[in-house]
Amino acid sequence: MKPVCYTAMVTPFAGEAVDEVGLARLADFQIQNGITGILAVGTTGESPTLGWEEHHRVVQLYAQKAEGNCLCIAGAGSNNTKEALSATGHALDAGVDGVLLVDPYYNGPSSMEIRKEYVAKVAAAIPICPSFPM
Repeated sequence: MKPVCYTAMVTPFAGEAVDEVGLARLADFQIQNGITGILAVGTTGESPTLGWEEHHRVVQLYAQKAEGNCLCIAGAGSNNTKEALSATGHALDAGVDGVLLVDPYYNGPSSMEIRKEYVAKVAAAIPICPSFPM
């Protein structure tokens, strides 16, 4: 069985702008070395500090690099359900294979509220991937 590995990718910057050339080099390195999948804009990366336009561009660039080479998962979470739905829609339109959601932060909802008002709404709006290599 082939080993499975997903890399949480960083978002390189040149000054105050996303370094698209650097991003492409990072993706190419992972792909050339047999990565199972790449994760764009996860919560341990720059997602909390990127504007939505930057966030969407980074997802788009990593999804393009991954297409036909490896899986691409995009961070699409927010503490705002409408923003999470929008980010999820954009990520799917960009060609990602799946999305990650983060529990709404700062709001303090209960586990039941998170499932009912956040996860269920996003899950109802997107196709569910049957399986990822584990």
